[in-house]
Amino acid sequence: MKKKRILIVGGGLSGALAALELVKEDRETEIILLEKNPQMIGRGVAYNYDFTHQPLNVTVAGMSLFRDDPEHFFRWLQQNRFRYSHLLPECTLKTFVPRKIFGDYIVEHLQHAHNDHASMLQIRIEEVTNINQTESGLEARLESGVVLNADHIILALGNFPPADIFPDQPEITQSQGYFPNPWTDRIYSNLNGNENVLLVGTGLTAVDVVLGLRVRNFTGKITMLSRRGKLPLPHDLSHPAVELKDPGYLHPRETFFWLLNEIRTRKETPWPAVIEGIRPFTQELWKRWNVEEKKYFMRRIRPIWEVVRHRIPAQSSQVLNEMIASGQLTIHRGNVDRASLIGSEIEVRWKNESCPMSGVYNKVINCTGPESNYRKVRLPILADLMDKKLLMTDQLGLGIACTYEGKLIGQDGNTVPGLWCIGPMRKAVLWETTAIRELRNQAVELAREIYS
Repeated sequence: MKKKRILIVGGGLSGALAALELVKEDRETEIILLEKNPQMIGRGVAYNYDFTHQPLNVTVAGMSLFRDDPEHFFRWLQQNRFRYSHLLPECTLKTFVPRKIFGDYIVEHLQHAHNDHASMLQIRIEEVTNINQTESGLEARLESGVVLNADHIILALGNFPPADIFPDQPEITQSQGYFPNPWTDRIYSNLNGNENVLLVGTGLTAVDVVLGLRVRNFTGKITMLSRRGKLPLPHDLSHPAVELKDPGYLHPRETFFWLLNEIRTRKETPWPAVIEGIRPFTQELWKRWNVEEKKYFMRRIRPIWEVVRHRIPAQSSQVLNEMIASGQLTIHRGNVDRASLIGSEIEVRWKNESCPMSGVYNKVINCTGPESNYRKVRLPILADLMDKKLLMTDQLGLGIACTYEGKLIGQDGNTVPGLWCIGPMRKAVLWETTAIRELRNQAVELAREIYS
């Protein structure tokens, strides 16, 4: 009997989770994990070697790779404490560990799966450039020219670099002082410690960059700029998540006031515990809204939601506050207008409600968050799928058209047999689809769908 072949395109966290779930069932299946960059296997951009000291934004208790074993990561840390004594002097379920350590954890378990299921799981360093439908299923063409037939192909492409903030100014985007991708160690290169650095963005990515500069003993000036000038709020671990009841269908505006009321009626409970209580059914709330309601959420509520939902460790928040108090870190509110080169430096102008402002910087780093409009992403496989009408973007520019289970929907409105996605690509239909809690659920359910 011919083995069923499953290709996983992308070797970061989403791809690794899919592989770990698919090998759990000992079946006559061949699984091939394809990733073009060997350093990204298991790590992706979020947990690579560049983030040696930057902490995760979720505690150890929430970072297990396995849905049915929530303390798995904690036990692994206890068993491997000797490896990380310089980075992790103590560890509890409430500890925020460095990203690099979590990357090691993923890689180790992917290696175990590879060794224990050698006849079932392959890992290949290749880029998939084309996918075609055939009479027998699907085929993927690799950059090397090799063609692989497959029964199922899972796109686990992860997050993409931010959209360019100076799209019509090639003299800026090609200058040595501008960094369009914040998820690379290049942003810390050639520092003498006295530069003036601008981070466009004040969210989680920008915080990671500030902490990266701090750990490298950077003594220069850092400016952060975003439309609202709001830093992520700190976690409050003093109270467990509140058990809330699903309110059923509510307009986004009504949902906001319902959640506000839940917070107000629990005066003795920290509000973050109430926010955590909504996580189990956030996806269901999103699914119930029509396109116009989702647009309302994006326009009116999302800015508030992003700040209260995506929080950072209290220690990171304290570091930021100390840097602000010392004058090393400054935060501005406004929208980037234009930029110009002044020698080797970049002058950036922005607008806010009061008046235009500007500053001159040695480095400008784009920290605006991942690009989710896939028409703007320069990736051969995405362009190929769009050209063949096997993939289309969603109406809101959040991801691609797919089912809740991850089946791709082609431009004819029908699902594409055998073609799946996992992770951020599902944001348009699920909203919450980037944290490990959601990703591991997707991996479990995807394996069940494929094997059913």
